[in-house]
Amino acid sequence: MLNNRRVLVCLAACAAAALVASCSAAPSKWKDGAWQGKAEGAHGDVVLTVTVERGKIKAITVDQQQEASGVSDAAFERVPREIIQKQSTNVDAVSGASLSSKAIMAAADDALAKATK
Repeated sequence: MLNNRRVLVCLAACAAAALVASCSAAPSKWKDGAWQGKAEGAHGDVVLTVTVERGKIKAITVDQQQEASGVSDAAFERVPREIIQKQSTNVDAVSGASLSSKAIMAAADDALAKATK
């Protein structure tokens, strides 16, 4: 009786693990490539390139921006890094550089819209 219970618990655990694994292996929503996006910043357009490899955001490079130096530097450092880490443009804006942060997110959204399957 005790062995049967252990077998059932083990089978249930394996089934749960298989379910979790199948959910996390969902197909990517982005095509591989380098995709350019643009959005309006506080002092002009922010243009960046989002590189997608194996369906994941691997890099974000800023191609053009005219934001206030010093004020927006933290946004251009942190926001792309967080987008890559979270694989989402839904990240927190940098305090004191919220307009620049939002422009980076919007430009990444624009690029990723072009990469959408």
